[in-house]
Amino acid sequence: MASLRQMLFSLAILPTSLIACGGGDDGVEPPSGPHTGYVVDSVSVPDDKPFDLDGNGVKDNALGQVLGILSGQGFDVQGSLDEAVAQGTIILLYDLQTPDFTTAAGAGLSILLGDNPTPAACTDAADVICGHHLEGDASFDVAASSPTDAGVDGKIAGGVFNGGPGNFTLQIALAGSNPISLDLIGARAKATGITADGIGEVLLAGAISEEQLNGEVLPAIHAQLGPIITEDCDAAAGPPECGCVADSTGATIISFFDDDADCGVTLDEIKNNGLIQSVLSPDVTIDGVDALSLTVSTTAVGASF
Repeated sequence: MASLRQMLFSLAILPTSLIACGGGDDGVEPPSGPHTGYVVDSVSVPDDKPFDLDGNGVKDNALGQVLGILSGQGFDVQGSLDEAVAQGTIILLYDLQTPDFTTAAGAGLSILLGDNPTPAACTDAADVICGHHLEGDASFDVAASSPTDAGVDGKIAGGVFNGGPGNFTLQIALAGSNPISLDLIGARAKATGITADGIGEVLLAGAISEEQLNGEVLPAIHAQLGPIITEDCDAAAGPPECGCVADSTGATIISFFDDDADCGVTLDEIKNNGLIQSVLSPDVTIDGVDALSLTVSTTAVGASF
């Protein structure tokens, strides 16, 4: 079940647009100072709630809680993330501009997509460990599809960077498919443990509009379920087991979504699933838009690009 190809949520968190907008903390000055580069060496989706995105006094991370629930149902979300980072499916670069890592009235965090790591992530196809580009001394190209001017401005106090609110786009890759873009609004970034050699944690948070969730995200999830079921199960065997390999991802998908017991899963079965409906309901309103909140936690080591 730890296979990247088998996973329902093989998250590949790759920002494609992070643009600061008005409403930042008072006293924030334009970024200044030298630039320091990093590459993300771990990605996770915590189920806690570190940010109040809509200013109503309640901290938000509904989608993070959904992924935690799915993990409890047998979807190895974190295992897929770990594998994707180690194999270089996710190459996320940070550029931090600041005159000082402890205190700065103006600092900026840019996020870029990386490509062509040196050394390569894996030595060859038989390398089951990989991650050779995450040892703190690797160099990267900036991917052709990466924004070159994406970032949030903020300030550093007591060694903690806080930036935003703004808007940025993350990508979620499902079962090895092309990534799905998630346009996050009301977005924020928080970095702690900042040194020249790495960042202890970078939290990225924002919210996905209800329109994009229903129109793009859930259909993209549905598109990936069929191949997984086909690989792990034999629909001709019929319900309730549907010929699924015991404890496989296909078996988990069938048991979780197949309401009409036909050994398949439709988009309506996903959208009408009671748990999905209850946990994927919009939980924040930002600039008049109903949306679902998400927080991503990353760590980073030194890199050049």
